[in-house]
Amino acid sequence: MNSVYNILESIEAEQSRLRKEQILLSNIDNKLLIESFRLAYDPMISYFIRKIPSYTISHNPSNNLEWAMAELENTFATRKKTGNAAISHLIYILESLHEKDASVIERIIKQDLRCGVGEPTINKVWPGLIKTYPIMLASGFDQKLISKTSFPAYGQLKLDGMRFNAIIRNNKVEFRSRNGKLLDIKSNLFSTAFLRLAEIYSTDIVFDGELIVVDASGRTLDRKTGNGILNKAIRGTQEEEEASFIRAQIWDAIPHVDFIKRKYNVAYKERLELLNRSLYSFRQKTSMGHLINIVHTEIVEDFYIADLLFRKFLSQGHEGIIIKTMHGIWEDKRSKDQIKLKAELECDLRIVDWEIGTGKNKNRLGALVCESECGLIKVNVGSGFSDEQRDQFTLESVIGKVATIKYNARIKDKSGNTESLFLPTFVEIREDKQIADTNDVIK
Repeated sequence: MNSVYNILESIEAEQSRLRKEQILLSNIDNKLLIESFRLAYDPMISYFIRKIPSYTISHNPSNNLEWAMAELENTFATRKKTGNAAISHLIYILESLHEKDASVIERIIKQDLRCGVGEPTINKVWPGLIKTYPIMLASGFDQKLISKTSFPAYGQLKLDGMRFNAIIRNNKVEFRSRNGKLLDIKSNLFSTAFLRLAEIYSTDIVFDGELIVVDASGRTLDRKTGNGILNKAIRGTQEEEEASFIRAQIWDAIPHVDFIKRKYNVAYKERLELLNRSLYSFRQKTSMGHLINIVHTEIVEDFYIADLLFRKFLSQGHEGIIIKTMHGIWEDKRSKDQIKLKAELECDLRIVDWEIGTGKNKNRLGALVCESECGLIKVNVGSGFSDEQRDQFTLESVIGKVATIKYNARIKDKSGNTESLFLPTFVEIREDKQIADTNDVIK
């Protein structure tokens, strides 16, 4: 039986999504491989270690990969050891293993097996292995959906930051991205603010919203700069000074017990009103009100008024709005009770390959080859990159990652086998997202 390390290396070497899947299928009964994927990609498992410490490679290993993986889940994920004790124990584990097994443990801790395989493919091979992180998403604009929407409704500003949850359990707070990755926001004040807000609810609670970054005068930074700082929270490289400029714009609060159940049968009107009252009380009792706000929300009597609000926000340089019905419940799904209105089309695609540039871009990035999670949409994206990105991006650093692509329309590919995108432009790498969009949500 091939080692987990060798299997991962063979998957990483393949550019074809189908070929990667075939390698997994040929190792479908490999229990250690299955466990490595579960431990790396289950969004509800965290190891609370941001940086792999220096260690000495063992030439005479005393333990094996199975033992090490059990240690990760039983000791680090349960926080039996934290701080320096956790670091010391991790060094002991890594120095007890063969070099290749130690590499697998490093990848699991970083929650990235570096083989370009996402959750849908993993669950296709091993159904139900990776639990998805609960998240409620809005539907794209569709006239049929609008015609069925109950008005009056809410029109909320669509933000251009990073989706997040503040999860408060047992008087402790953790911040997670839209796919469940821990966000290491190095601001005790920010954490304290959410703990104080949660006290008003008197139960374990999950706040849903978006993170933005402001400058010294309180103005929101542009998407590229702001998300660059926020992505550092995913990588664990954010500085305390940077974290001091992070602000939360929230729009929902779900009891943790219902969040785990993936459904909360309370109308949005009731949830939003309670959130407003709670935030008002929080501001009366603390001096931290500047850190947390409710996203700008207006009541729209019909779609005509919603469209006027949409156009007003566009004129102010914003992305658009989300129309939310008052009766909609919270569910872990793409909801028909929430509809996005945006001026420009965007989608998130997986990077599967790249092309070397020519002329001025000789010997550096020319274009990224991207496709939808289902493989039905494929496009070469050659514009939108800065010179710095063309120099810094390498095939190894971007392959398998998800990127946001701006485009004008879907079109038929010349080959006729897939669809493509008209005038695709690179926007950013999505460090907070592991699953690309599928054909059915790309308009």
